[in-house]
Amino acid sequence: MSTPTLIKTTARDGSGSQASRRERAAGLVPVIIYGHGQDNVQCKVDGHDLGLAFATSDQVFNLEIAGKKESCLVKEVQYDTFGQRILHVDFSRIDLSEQVAVEVVLEFRGDPAGVSAGGTRIVHHPKLSVNCRADSIPDVVVIDVSGLEIGDSLHAGEIELPEGVSLDEGQLAPGEQVFAVAAPRVEVEETTEDAEGAEGEEATDEKTDEAKPDGDSEGKKKDSGS
Repeated sequence: MSTPTLIKTTARDGSGSQASRRERAAGLVPVIIYGHGQDNVQCKVDGHDLGLAFATSDQVFNLEIAGKKESCLVKEVQYDTFGQRILHVDFSRIDLSEQVAVEVVLEFRGDPAGVSAGGTRIVHHPKLSVNCRADSIPDVVVIDVSGLEIGDSLHAGEIELPEGVSLDEGQLAPGEQVFAVAAPRVEVEETTEDAEGAEGEEATDEKTDEAKPDGDSEGKKKDSGS
């Protein structure tokens, strides 16, 4: 894990939806910091600075709160409808030596042999839930998938993780597929003979229907003859 990025915070002027709207209009993002038996702290951060910080990491940050730095883990991020603008962030205080449960990005490298043979590359899980020390969270887990053939798959329990990092089996079972190479879909094309045969059957059915006597007319003729 790289050195946590520093994010400076300032105290909020108020609380509630109206205060939040005013802060967002001024380019600020409301955040809350909690955990470790301390009081919750509601503050605000510069939206531009927060965006730059999230571009380098999305896990652990050093937050400067009233002149004091605290290590914090991102617990929840709320975005706007388009998923572009950050509206609110929840941070949890942590000790960098403690175990945390986080998600890490999976990077699948290489062109699977099965894809070159016509198969389809399928990513079931772009991230992996793991347990590790807060100061040892991997930025990314790289996986070589170049050797996978059609029908092959990679399961969560088969991924080689860095030392001190383990799969969070409570979130993702070891047997869960993470990546696979599926067989190509085979489309059955209708041949000319099949099409002509179907048309012939339809024509025969139509002639049969036309040849059938009208039940009502036949009944009327019998009645008139009696």
